[in-house]
Amino acid sequence: MLDTFRRHSQHWIIKILFALLILSFGVWGIGDVIRLRVASQPAITVGKMEVPARAVVDDFRRQADRLITMSRGKITLEQARQMGILDTTIQQIVDRGLLDQEAARLKLAVDVGTLRAVIAADPAFQNNLHQFDKTRYETVLERAGLSERSFLADERASILRSNLFEAVGGGVVAPASAADPLYRYVYEQRVAETITYSPAAMPAPAQPDDQTLEAYYKSHQARFMAPELRGGTIALLRPADVSGDIHPSDQDIERSYQLRQDEFHQPAKRGLQLVTLASEGKAQAFMAAIKGGQSFAALAKADKLDVVDLGALVKSAAPNTEIANAAFGTDQTGVVGPVQSPLGWHVVNVTSVTPGKDQPLSDVRAKIVQDLVKAEAINRMYPLSNDMEDKIGAGAAVEDAATASGVKPIKIAAVDADGNGPDGNPLPTALPAAVLQKMFSTAKGDTTDVEKLDDDAGYYVLRVDQITPPAVRPFALIKNKVAAAWSLDQREQAARKLAEAAVARLNKGEALKTVAAAVGKGAGKADTTQPFRRIGTPEEPLPPTLPPAVFKLDLGAAQLVDAPDGSAVAARLKQIIPADPKAEAPLFENFRAQYAKGLSNDLLGSYRQALEQQIGVSINRSLIDQQFDK
Repeated sequence: MLDTFRRHSQHWIIKILFALLILSFGVWGIGDVIRLRVASQPAITVGKMEVPARAVVDDFRRQADRLITMSRGKITLEQARQMGILDTTIQQIVDRGLLDQEAARLKLAVDVGTLRAVIAADPAFQNNLHQFDKTRYETVLERAGLSERSFLADERASILRSNLFEAVGGGVVAPASAADPLYRYVYEQRVAETITYSPAAMPAPAQPDDQTLEAYYKSHQARFMAPELRGGTIALLRPADVSGDIHPSDQDIERSYQLRQDEFHQPAKRGLQLVTLASEGKAQAFMAAIKGGQSFAALAKADKLDVVDLGALVKSAAPNTEIANAAFGTDQTGVVGPVQSPLGWHVVNVTSVTPGKDQPLSDVRAKIVQDLVKAEAINRMYPLSNDMEDKIGAGAAVEDAATASGVKPIKIAAVDADGNGPDGNPLPTALPAAVLQKMFSTAKGDTTDVEKLDDDAGYYVLRVDQITPPAVRPFALIKNKVAAAWSLDQREQAARKLAEAAVARLNKGEALKTVAAAVGKGAGKADTTQPFRRIGTPEEPLPPTLPPAVFKLDLGAAQLVDAPDGSAVAARLKQIIPADPKAEAPLFENFRAQYAKGLSNDLLGSYRQALEQQIGVSINRSLIDQQFDK
């Protein structure tokens, strides 16, 4: 048969047919064949589940459309993609695939009763009486373009996924044996006595001679280096460049105000103090004594009860629902209770009442206008940035692409990485940090892509024209700066010597004020700090180097601490305030709940990672991205 084919293939008619076939490939190409093969490839593979790129994009569009609708068209599809909605969509598809296949492997199922209860509880399918309405149910499905069969299948899968997550991460409780020492570590407080010696308070040193300055200059040359300088051409497009003629109408302002009511609502607050009692009877007796005329504070002190002052907080920040409902159930200050919660029996003292309030349009009008102008400017910038990108891609110079797109190019002769010119002073036109960073990571003569600034601050493209390497500035040109640096160095050394002397006397047990008056003749500033924790923001500004140093000290011991501003601090540990989980039960339970939540998230993350390794996940991102080029 092959011999027959070879023999007939030599015939001139067959040769013409082969030539025509080859010509057809040349004219029409083999793109359709390749495209068919590519289109059949899955974009996401999760175990046995394969998801085509078109399905991924359709899912992304549905989520992006909701965002676009909420923004009333202020966000484009491409902006939604840049905001990470596509990445979120891909992650959700992968998670669904992992959980669905694991549920199938475990042979999990949803009974009809559970399915009905979940659907009936959905507010979308309920009438004004909060009852399930079959007509409403059918109408909602019809408007969504869903068949009941596909909807029920999706609901079953969703319930199974939720059950799996709940089985793995739900109900996680932080053991008291683990939460207790961690709480004590985090919430322990300390009080320090300090004497701060600032260089500015030190006497000026005698004027040095040139020989001294030159020696200082040679031994500290790193301080007097001229940094690397770069020059370039930048096209920078910012909202202000396109917003000059944007004037929102009163109707748009009013509509935006209505849509942002939650943002402009100031929730009610209550100042709360509470005591926790051992039983309902003791709580009733405490309340009766209050009604009899005794004060909350005096009675708590007499009964040796710890008063927990929660400060002023919104309802959602209360330790639990029961305490929140009791405290916010009254519009008057005073004592309420007894209140039973999972933490025990409480009596709550409402010390202050701040009603909730809606900010009127007149108070927030300027902010709304600013936001509307920025949103419209962002919409205008996007096509302009695309226009610049097209021109740069076609080979146009940065200045030409900028001018053609209506953007004025910026010429920078020389700038350092901090945005300063050759003289060390900031440039007249400040450059965004991202632009500076890109300029110092781009080779000479290269042009960057058109890049987007964070927070919708604009777009830029640049070309590096000149690079000047770092070099030591000549002594003659910076003599004054060398003298200033030498003088400051002398003052800092003087301050440190005084602090060292103060530390020595504090360690001997001398009183703080006595040491401050004797060492430096009052040049040091004596102070006693407010209680502060090793983690978190202290109640008063402290040098960041102080808490770590103080938490290493024994009670009554002192140490020198160098502050970032050059000051020297003599610090002595005056008091240790241990954290007490029992006395601070509401705070401890909140901490324990947050700790448990962290454990739950870690557990779920590990579970998902294990499923991914067991089932297998493959994502062809380039295939997905190609869908947006069509």
